[in-house]
Amino acid sequence: MRLEELVNKNYDKLNENDKMIWQYIQENKKKCCDISIEELAKICCISRTTISRFTQKLSFEGFREFKLHLKLECEKDSSQGKLLLEDVCNNFVRDIQAAKDMNMDEICEHIFCAERLFVFGTGESQYAAAQLLKRMFMGVNRFFVTLYGRSELAMALEDMNANDVVIMISLSGETEPAVFAAKTMRLKGVYTVSITRLSDNALSRFSRANLYIQPNPFVRRGSVSFETCSSYFNIIEILCIKYMLYIKRRREEI
Repeated sequence: MRLEELVNKNYDKLNENDKMIWQYIQENKKKCCDISIEELAKICCISRTTISRFTQKLSFEGFREFKLHLKLECEKDSSQGKLLLEDVCNNFVRDIQAAKDMNMDEICEHIFCAERLFVFGTGESQYAAAQLLKRMFMGVNRFFVTLYGRSELAMALEDMNANDVVIMISLSGETEPAVFAAKTMRLKGVYTVSITRLSDNALSRFSRANLYIQPNPFVRRGSVSFETCSSYFNIIEILCIKYMLYIKRRREEI
């Protein structure tokens, strides 16, 4: 059990001195892995006995056992951090390689021929990716309309037809407004491109073309889970570059 869990479990037993000791250790974990009980007592202006009692309240025999547990915990966190960095970087490489190897000519052709172009992102990261896509394609004279939220998506949906292209950006691919819109667009013959996490999801199934990313989950303080989102931007940049190469080939064939 992690020290934070032990503190929470035994919190009612802790007095103000105990809480002060824990606050210092929590803010200086690496330093406290090698600190002596005398040094810690001096820093916190308390006695060695008070520190020993604090560790015993957390179910340790004494400060030595507590410090060993702290050291093992810090080493594990450091090891996991290195593995996470390696995993994140490897996933970036895989996403970029997969996008590089994918034939996107059909998507490029529809973007080139479309009368109107739309892009919709289901969340903050996806909206930022949509804005990047809009800016990049402006450089090649293709202008995407960004749809903000459920109401604008619903309004645009009423008027869409088979000459339109819509790019839908979602993490899970299961967001209700996006899935409903994709179903409707499929019935209308709208060419829809999904950008989602690599998984079996409804948005991908109802879209005509699919681009995938593999975000990494990681945990920050408070056990709040986050996922990396850089792959959205990588795949959009590659799509735009492939579109520029597609245009170049068209001109050379004329």
